[in-house]
Amino acid sequence: MTAIRLSPSGPVIENLDGGPLVPGTGMRVRLAETQFAMTGSLSVPLSPDTVGPAGFGASSQATLTLLEPNADLYYRASVELDVLNTSTNTDGEVVLFLDTSVDGGTTWSNVSKTMHVAAQAFSAPRNGAVRCSCRLLLTKGSSLGVDDSHNDSIKLRARAQLAVGIAANNLVNSAATSGSVTGLSGSVYLSLEECF
Repeated sequence: MTAIRLSPSGPVIENLDGGPLVPGTGMRVRLAETQFAMTGSLSVPLSPDTVGPAGFGASSQATLTLLEPNADLYYRASVELDVLNTSTNTDGEVVLFLDTSVDGGTTWSNVSKTMHVAAQAFSAPRNGAVRCSCRLLLTKGSSLGVDDSHNDSIKLRARAQLAVGIAANNLVNSAATSGSVTGLSGSVYLSLEECF
């Protein structure tokens, strides 16, 4: 195993007992992540569609990329977004999807999906709000289709769908401003990790 250093000329990283570092399962090798405020159409679509800074759809989709993935390493990923249900009489059910691609984004495979209830608002103007999330737990690269002989990258995207409810009332809540506060980072978060 190659020694890992804090810097090119720095000391070798060691375990607590002073021996050479032995990476444990789940130790992060590298991370790609993004966070943004979502604009455009904020209505969660009735069919699964990609999440991006300018709303839903391929022209806006946010993707993360790690170059030169390794079939023997592990990967995990997550997406988070806030949903606001403005209906006073109908609950919403929002499904989030995480997809990966090992051919540069030509084909995508769904690797995880979850559902969250966006409860109806109890009284206007107070609305029902929920933080939705979906995670890909630690998964070996080979299980995601990574083949060291010909895969140049692994990519991640997120999709969302309103499986139950009224699209016009179930909105992504990811503002860039709030009252007099500007420059907010937004509530949509996407991450892709490579781990031992």
